[in-house]
Amino acid sequence: MIRGERTALRAVRETDLPALYLLINDLSLQGDHLALPLRSEPSFRKEFGETGFLDARRGRFLVTDLEDRTLGTIVYFSVNYMDGFEIGYHLFDAAARNRGLMGEAVRLAVRYLFANHKINRLQVVTALDNEASKRLALSCGFRLEGTLRGNVFHHGHNSDSLLYSLLRDEAMP
Repeated sequence: MIRGERTALRAVRETDLPALYLLINDLSLQGDHLALPLRSEPSFRKEFGETGFLDARRGRFLVTDLEDRTLGTIVYFSVNYMDGFEIGYHLFDAAARNRGLMGEAVRLAVRYLFANHKINRLQVVTALDNEASKRLALSCGFRLEGTLRGNVFHHGHNSDSLLYSLLRDEAMP
């Protein structure tokens, strides 16, 4: 477990699977900016059985409060053409948003990923109009690199996204 002042990151446990499966497949929790497809329960459980949602190329941290109540997840995955990971974050409880909790969790994940993986770069891709995600990326030290034109299919059409990055030497003193 990786503890911050108000949040913690930890590996997903088998006992988390039923609730986590429902949360990540609840489209009403995705809001206007997240475009994740539904996952089948067999593939979800198979991935957990094979990797526990943590391996060298991809992973999922559970974000909790300090009493171990689930707040959200942070995922990371390798992008074939770069020396690093793309990360994504999702805070399930709308009442917990805009309180700095996910910012703390992302900073914990950044430190962990750079300390434990031989990578030079992390990146975040967010919708043009996702103001909260843009603020979070900037507050965690990510820099805007540019616009990815038409890269995401969401709500029936292709949309542009913004690309933010953070290099190892910018994150690690």
